[in-house]
Amino acid sequence: MDLQKTDLNLLLAFDALMQDGNLTRAGFRLGLSQPSMSHALARLRKLWDDPLFVRVPSGMEPTPFARQIAVSVREGLGLLQGALGVAAVFDPKTCTRTFQILMSDIGELVYLPTLITKLKAVAPDVNLRILQLPRESYQEAFASGEADLAIGYLPALKAGFYQQRLFVDSYVCIAREAHPRIERVLTLAQFTQESHIMVEPAGSRYRTASLQSSTTTFIERHLADRGLRRRVALRVPHFMVVPGIVQQTDLLATVPSSVVAHIRPMPRVQLLPLPIDAPTFEVCQFWHERNHHDAANQWLRRTMAELFKG
Repeated sequence: MDLQKTDLNLLLAFDALMQDGNLTRAGFRLGLSQPSMSHALARLRKLWDDPLFVRVPSGMEPTPFARQIAVSVREGLGLLQGALGVAAVFDPKTCTRTFQILMSDIGELVYLPTLITKLKAVAPDVNLRILQLPRESYQEAFASGEADLAIGYLPALKAGFYQQRLFVDSYVCIAREAHPRIERVLTLAQFTQESHIMVEPAGSRYRTASLQSSTTTFIERHLADRGLRRRVALRVPHFMVVPGIVQQTDLLATVPSSVVAHIRPMPRVQLLPLPIDAPTFEVCQFWHERNHHDAANQWLRRTMAELFKG
């Protein structure tokens, strides 16, 4: 392959196809139509004299040759992106990039309304794609380029990642106002004797040695370390259903204080301080070292810090 005669955009198309295995999704990642992606694939096949991707029921399957060169192509694009990002002048008003952000549904409640309002004012053509993945998949998502940023309590993201603290959060308990045994004050005996609903995101099931922690596993460890037990009668993967269930049952829920602050008012729900030394945790934004010098990523991080750093 003669690099001087090669359109480097074809390498972006190849990398997107390796990540998505689908012409339409790969085109969406690059802002290209499906016909444009098909044309790019045809040029790539001619360039390397290999089919590169073959159709299978689940999408496009890479050939052995495509797998062989995929890592080198991705690493080369990462180095090039980093070099260009240092010198690039980023203008949010003209940017049409789609940023891909890892966050939980709790994070969606807390951050998205404010972030969308900000983007409308300063970067009207910037798009967001919010990803919800198991915690153990976060590193792979960053390494593959699928994610630009992650927001939350994510102590497992260490080597190869940068982080910036946004704010410190704690917990509050919620119960229905007409609860037959709890009114305005929650005692330790009530907390341990009542039944609870717990948000258990995918990949965050509590294990003593687990590193893939979430706020769920954090509060569970805090209770266990103090010899406290509670009956978790219901586990759900998303927070969105919790207020409605609490309103209609006698179940209690322990949730981050920031969530309650952003979704108030909650009709027929009372807020109760935890009857234990309530733990705190740091909510941070994380990014991969490959994006550390990327001008667009730097702008997104500055925007998040401006909006949420406390």
